[in-house]
Amino acid sequence: MERTIETVREAPHWSYSSLQLFLNCPLRYYFRYVEKAEVERTSVSLPFGRAFHAVLSLRAEKGSVYSAEDAKEDFAVYFRGETEVSENLTYKQDEDYWFWEQRGCDMLEVAFAEWPDDYSVKSVAEAFSVDVPGLSKPLIGEFDLVVNDGGDETICDFKTASTKWPTGKADRDLQATAFSFAYQKRHGKIPIFRFDVFTKAKNPVHQQLYTLRTNDDFDRFVYLANKIEAAVNTGIFLPVESCMNCAECAYGDRCKAVHRKAA
Repeated sequence: MERTIETVREAPHWSYSSLQLFLNCPLRYYFRYVEKAEVERTSVSLPFGRAFHAVLSLRAEKGSVYSAEDAKEDFAVYFRGETEVSENLTYKQDEDYWFWEQRGCDMLEVAFAEWPDDYSVKSVAEAFSVDVPGLSKPLIGEFDLVVNDGGDETICDFKTASTKWPTGKADRDLQATAFSFAYQKRHGKIPIFRFDVFTKAKNPVHQQLYTLRTNDDFDRFVYLANKIEAAVNTGIFLPVESCMNCAECAYGDRCKAVHRKAA
């Protein structure tokens, strides 16, 4: 039976998101994965992204018979469901649920208008679990979409972003490395990786950003992943004082008080 992301999560594992979180802020990693602390706040961008992602997956599965109007209706259902189960959901000033539902519909108009149908879909929501040399747990994840794009096997990853990605971001992104590594382990070949970035601006924009990884990139990824696991095993989790994500951190209050608890 084909495994799903839910089933591969049942066993101890590493994921791209956990590795990246440690790099961004070891203390935030600790609160989420070690202490499993209660979430103090959830930015609406998280349930919004999950709902938008779910609708794009349906488009990939069903093909062109799945219309933009169908997608908007499904998005409203998914977004409502995601917001209802989100802990301590927060909105920015002058924004609310209806603001984001409309923004999602605007973004779907762009996504469907520019959806390329000139390639064959190989898989949608393909879960993976692969061994990484030196790690005590496998690396797991899910390829959003794998297509044959001009004869090349290409992983397509759906992203929502506040603004357009700058030049070079895709080439530096750890997810593209981790997922390309996993794809090579699973299928025996290095894929092309494409980020499909949809901006959440008033006038949404769709970017297709291609990038490619090499075996040397994979060797560096293995080295980095092993260093992260070794650091986690030391039990030392320092905060990153200059983190640009502090404003929306789900554990901001805990972080501010951590030195008082340690005293």
